[in-house]
Amino acid sequence: MDNLKVKKIMPLQTGVSGRGEWKSREVILEEKDERVQYPNQYLVRFTGDRVNMVDTIKEGDTVTCHWSARVREFRTRDGRDMATQELNGWGVKIETV
Repeated sequence: MDNLKVKKIMPLQTGVSGRGEWKSREVILEEKDERVQYPNQYLVRFTGDRVNMVDTIKEGDTVTCHWSARVREFRTRDGRDMATQELNGWGVKIETV
């Protein structure tokens, strides 16, 4: 998706799981459309080696970002079926004017 404003870059997160070390970084992107009072926002997570892509952008930049969406279904402890959606980033670059 193109013509997105970098609203916020979250800090790098790291840890260790059963599969080894992991790292991720999230970016909040906002659609740039002055005709809309409340533009859509997207929380995109970059993981592994892709977190380095976030170093090439800064808050306020206009970017093109590519991601894939994944829905994760789960059941809560009290038996309710729930779902959440994740946007996994795999490319981001600053738009040239």
